[in-house]
Amino acid sequence: MKIHKSFSVLVVILFLFLLAACGSAHTNVGVDMRFGPNGPHMSPHVGVDFYGGGRH
Repeated sequence: MKIHKSFSVLVVILFLFLLAACGSAHTNVGVDMRFGPNGPHMSPHVGVDFYGGGRH
């Protein structure tokens, strides 16, 4: 029983660290347009950036 409680506390602490780490994640979604020999080509993109602190 004591091992179960300590494991639960450890899981909660790791979950809180995960929330703090993902709190600085930013996503950007859009469409890129590229011009090639066969005309314009549109391709979707999804980006995830992690901001480490400081100022932009």
